[in-house]
Amino acid sequence: MAQSIVPIKVRPHLIPFFYKEFKADTDAHYLKNRVRACKIVINSSLGKMIRITLEKSDYPVKPQKFYIYFSVPDKVSDKATAEIYQTVKGNNSFLKVPEKVASDINDIFEDLFRYNFVLTVSTALKYAPNLKVEKVILDFMAEYNLEEHGFRLDSMRSLYNREMRESLSLKRFQSKSSNRVLNFSK
Repeated sequence: MAQSIVPIKVRPHLIPFFYKEFKADTDAHYLKNRVRACKIVINSSLGKMIRITLEKSDYPVKPQKFYIYFSVPDKVSDKATAEIYQTVKGNNSFLKVPEKVASDINDIFEDLFRYNFVLTVSTALKYAPNLKVEKVILDFMAEYNLEEHGFRLDSMRSLYNREMRESLSLKRFQSKSSNRVLNFSK
């Protein structure tokens, strides 16, 4: 039985986060649009993870680097998109992987996003104890346009409180990924 093959589409709420946090400094063209590209070297930790995944899915070409193409529109009403591509011999082509692998890569991106959120809030509160948790969370949400994707202050506060109860900052990477992702369907 053949596996369903899809390009890796990045979850919409992660796009503003990774667009700002990754160095997206390369201009590219994608479907007649100018986009910003973020290079992921194949020997980086993220590049290695993607490469290993591709080897497991018997992808015949070993790329030298990956790019995340961010298409961020000028108008907020238009939807931003992001997909991961590979570059092989200077030609851009879709990175094809089984649907489960695309979901797993998004789970890793989700964990990185949530880890960064908790670390940002806890560090801000450590060095400015007079700040209110809600203020820091609202700033984080505004920085990455999270309200646009259905995130609410109370749910972000719950996430922060849940992670802080564990008091182990990397525990998220040891346990099963959360399936509580807003506005995302494959």
